[in-house]
Amino acid sequence: MPLITLDRLTFTYPQGKAPALREVTASVEAGEVILVRGASGSGKSTLLRCLNGLVPHHSGGHFAGRVIACGLDTRRHPPRELGAQVGFVFQHPEAQFILEDVESELAFGLENLGLPRPLMRKRIEEVLDQVGINELRARRIGSLSGGERQRVAIAAALAMHPQALALDEPTSQLDPQAAEDVLQVVLRLVLELGMTTLIAEHRVERIAPLADRVWTLHEGAVAQAAPRDALSAGGARPPIVDLALKAGWDPVPISLAQARPMAASLRARLPAAPSNGAVREPGATIAEISGVTFSYEGRRALAGASLRLGRGELTVLMGRNGAGKSTVLKLLAGILRPQRGRVQVGGQVGYVPQDADTLLFKATVREELTGRQASSGLESWLDRYPRDLSVGERQRVAIAAAGAGCELLLLDEPTRGLDPGAKRELGLELRRRAGAGTAVLVATHDVEWAARIADRVALMAEGEVYADGPPRRVLSDSLVFSTQVNKLLGNDWLLVDELPIGSA
Repeated sequence: MPLITLDRLTFTYPQGKAPALREVTASVEAGEVILVRGASGSGKSTLLRCLNGLVPHHSGGHFAGRVIACGLDTRRHPPRELGAQVGFVFQHPEAQFILEDVESELAFGLENLGLPRPLMRKRIEEVLDQVGINELRARRIGSLSGGERQRVAIAAALAMHPQALALDEPTSQLDPQAAEDVLQVVLRLVLELGMTTLIAEHRVERIAPLADRVWTLHEGAVAQAAPRDALSAGGARPPIVDLALKAGWDPVPISLAQARPMAASLRARLPAAPSNGAVREPGATIAEISGVTFSYEGRRALAGASLRLGRGELTVLMGRNGAGKSTVLKLLAGILRPQRGRVQVGGQVGYVPQDADTLLFKATVREELTGRQASSGLESWLDRYPRDLSVGERQRVAIAAAGAGCELLLLDEPTRGLDPGAKRELGLELRRRAGAGTAVLVATHDVEWAARIADRVALMAEGEVYADGPPRRVLSDSLVFSTQVNKLLGNDWLLVDELPIGSA
């Protein structure tokens, strides 16, 4: 018998004009790993929330059909019972934290189950080791990096001894190394414990090799296929699948390990990638930070950081979680003041933080965009309540609302929650704004997107900029900040569509 069964599941949110999920019928066997993908707003998060009863018990709305999770009918059992069987990790892990420190957070769910203290202690010690966070046990949640918070959220779910895990975009806020660390935890749970796992993601290159099947959502309906078939057909997929289709490789590889033998002959005959030449000269300086130092409650965030931004230049700022990227943006936006050093800004600033919700407080998208032209793709949302949109959709509205008419546009993790098509549109919009003379600074962990859109990439570590230059120079020959094509082919190649090869 399947561990999870969805039978003609249909769900419509309160005041929703159309169902978020339509006649979904699917099942998950014990030990399976399911990759859930689809465009922003296609129903991925809603589907995962149906598994532990958050939909419909907390969401309201119209629910039809049936979901059986670990033997429990989600219509008849509350989320408190279902959550002990299906562990859930939110897109924003901080949204599920209740207490201030890690160990108390791990104990919280166990206390609600009424477990005796010796058993609680045993489970906490075990999960600290399983997820590799023993050194974090006494830390305050607020002091943790994004990757550390994701691992704590996974540990809190595992402490309940669930039969399945549902992870909603677990790597969307993480730098490449932190994302790898979190997925290694998931891989260990799958291999060693046989943990049934459903993962919703847009950045699928790390997850695809783990998946047994792919569920692709489109307008609330689910199509199921084997990973190679699903990824070859289109949608969010690893760049190496695009490369394989362009080069005519068969079978299509979905991991770097599978692709390396096929790429050997191609790598041998490829020339070095064309040089970027000299760094394109930006316009006049509009903003600059020089030797800036900043600390939060004694924790050093910036240590002599310097960065210059010119008009018409699109700069991408990258680095591991906690490197100081968000602090740089907040200083340029005037939200923070430097404790040492100098910050100069010579024009109107538009700033969109990681949590775009902090900018959305009107009744409709139309009101949020008053006096601004709705960019492509936003017209159909004009009469929607912004908080009813998906994470990616809210992000796009916030960027349109905050960035209009500014001379310096600052974006912190703008691709979080965006599907490939929406990321392409955002990249084109940012390139258009840079072409019109706006200085654009984007902090992101999305290496593939950065390689495609940036004039310039600056890498940060330990509160300072340690590399700065054209994407081909900065993102090549890196163990962490390089594209899949570069890892596979080297020779400074970054993107599939720039390779001088044709389909076989």
